[in-house]
Amino acid sequence: MKEALNYVSPEQMPPFFIRNTFVSHAIACAVDFKVGRGFTKDGHKLFRKLLVKVCQGGKVSMSREASGIYEGANLSIEAEGQENIPSWGPSLFVGNHTRGGPMDSMGQYFDMVKEIYNTRSDEDNDEIREPFVIVQRGIEKGRIIKFLSGIFYEIASNSLNCEIVAIPRYNESGEIINGQKLRDNAIQRIIDGGASLWLPQGRHRDPEDLNFPEKKGNGFLGKISERDRHVQVVPVRSIPDSQGNIKITFGQSVDVGHIVRSGGINYFAENHIAPLK
Repeated sequence: MKEALNYVSPEQMPPFFIRNTFVSHAIACAVDFKVGRGFTKDGHKLFRKLLVKVCQGGKVSMSREASGIYEGANLSIEAEGQENIPSWGPSLFVGNHTRGGPMDSMGQYFDMVKEIYNTRSDEDNDEIREPFVIVQRGIEKGRIIKFLSGIFYEIASNSLNCEIVAIPRYNESGEIINGQKLRDNAIQRIIDGGASLWLPQGRHRDPEDLNFPEKKGNGFLGKISERDRHVQVVPVRSIPDSQGNIKITFGQSVDVGHIVRSGGINYFAENHIAPLK
């Protein structure tokens, strides 16, 4: 019996004070003010509406609802290579993490999810058809911001059906040195026919910086390969222009088992993500 992916148990619901109508609307206005620059009037309205829904414990679809927030915004997202997206089956989309596009760069996630969902048209189950995003638990910018953002990220992740991991810590070489505690359920969701979007670098980097964390990346790919070496891994590259607009390109998929045998995450980055210019 497969897990009901969109079920929200009472303990996963946002705290009562955040579900309060006044508080949820205040949070929505604050977040909209912070990341809604350049939206149309309708975009602001939709963003606040969805944020209130998130704060009150409702489910929001990235592909069918959230992607409409930035329509007509002053920064744009262009996507190509959708023909390389598998129309069904277990898939992992791996991309670089860089700045660009609307919503303080968060629009990239929504647009990728939308394009993947639209192309996975041979999958009848919407819960499996829409890819889940692997996101980190908050922002590492001082104790207060880390604490408050952690609460919000937990709430948003439950609402958007994401898998959440610990905030990464880096050494001088940019390698992630802490275990991020990704749930085994994330791997099972992929093996069961789902799709996931994963940007392993963990923070915004220069678009030409395609160095990926070895321990984290190879560990995750290895665990997937152990269960199904034929899971399709799709390279995704994001490149911003001088105005801040961003172009997203999907490349041809390759078996996860081939990646593991050939050298791992940085083999994949060098040979499959880097050529997507």
